Amino acid sequence: MQQQDMENLLRSLSRQSGSRNTSKAAERMRDAMNTPQGQQAAREILQNYGSSLEHAAQLAQSGDLNGAKKSVQSLMRTPEGAQLAAQIAKMMGR
Repeated sequence: MQQQDMENLLRSLSRQSGSRNTSKAAERMRDAMNTPQGQQAAREILQNYGSSLEHAAQLAQSGDLNGAKKSVQSLMRTPEGAQLAAQIAKMMGR
């Protein structure tokens, strides 16, 4: 899985969820991934958790948005995911 694939996964989750909050969160995550710190965290996530992200993408494509969401949430609890989440929070002024 490449970084572009991760961005596509976020777009897919955002579109398919129908939730404005999910859409905004995915947009903020994409923005954070475009920062140097976010890109580094994304590279580390892809290196260490690429297969998990691919599984989340497959779940989303098959319509299992809850399964995809749970997969992504578990990744956000990793050190790399936490770093990316911290970058998103910083961008949001929190």
